Amino acid sequence: MTKVDTGKTPFRYLAAVTVIAIILITLNVILGMRIPFTVDFLLGYVGALLVFVIWHAVLTKGWKRSLIMFGLSFIVAFTAEALGVNFGLVFGHYYYTKMLGISLFGVPLLAALAWEPIVYAAFCISDVLWSRTANLSPQIRNTTSSFWAAAIGAFATTAWDLMIDPIAVSQGWWVWEGGGPYVPYVANGVPIQNFLGWLGVAFVINLIYRKIADGIEQPNQSASLTVYGPLTLYGSLFLTAFGVTLTILQRTEVALIGMLAMGPFIVIALTNLPTFIFNLKYLRTTVTKP
Repeated sequence: MTKVDTGKTPFRYLAAVTVIAIILITLNVILGMRIPFTVDFLLGYVGALLVFVIWHAVLTKGWKRSLIMFGLSFIVAFTAEALGVNFGLVFGHYYYTKMLGISLFGVPLLAALAWEPIVYAAFCISDVLWSRTANLSPQIRNTTSSFWAAAIGAFATTAWDLMIDPIAVSQGWWVWEGGGPYVPYVANGVPIQNFLGWLGVAFVINLIYRKIADGIEQPNQSASLTVYGPLTLYGSLFLTAFGVTLTILQRTEVALIGMLAMGPFIVIALTNLPTFIFNLKYLRTTVTKP
């Protein structure tokens, strides 16, 4: 009996979300429409990505592990944000405006939830990014490989913020007290500490994901789930941030920085893709073979 690829439906869903985002950005360029960056739009976009992330995690890790993973990652992200907003720790001194909706301890819940899609995308593609982990099944991965995979995931996550933070401060979502040296001409700039904080928080979350997800047999495994879906998620986040940087922020140099930061992760992942897919099919064949 032919095995059904359970990853095709969530992959197609994510592809549709990506196409819609690209269409909105294209309309913004061609027709001069302004994408409504309101809380409603942000909730819709983040919500659409979260649907795929949760869907994907439940299929590949099971609902119990997924619940633990996302519960812990939300706690880490929210705690880091709260320390930053209230004490200037982790990211530096900043505060959120009321534009992002409901807040707790000065941190909008939307801001904490927005960590999930990019960190999860980076976590998933880090297996493909590092050739050494690409040749290892999750069942035989050791602590060292998990550590390096988490580090790669942290850099892949932080690369996205090189575009997102300038967009956010230009839209008034949050304000950096005293600004910073990164793009100082956009709302007084962003401090370098912010990106160091992103690296640290993203690394911790990636490592948590590794400790929970590595060493287990995935309930469902296919190219759509393991490779195409996560790559599309990371690519969607890149294309959306890149497009908004060009059309809303209107800073070509920031878009170029973002492309140079995120682009290598996408290119390397695509380069390692054939080997990873071969190993994926080989492992699945050898595991299921009587």
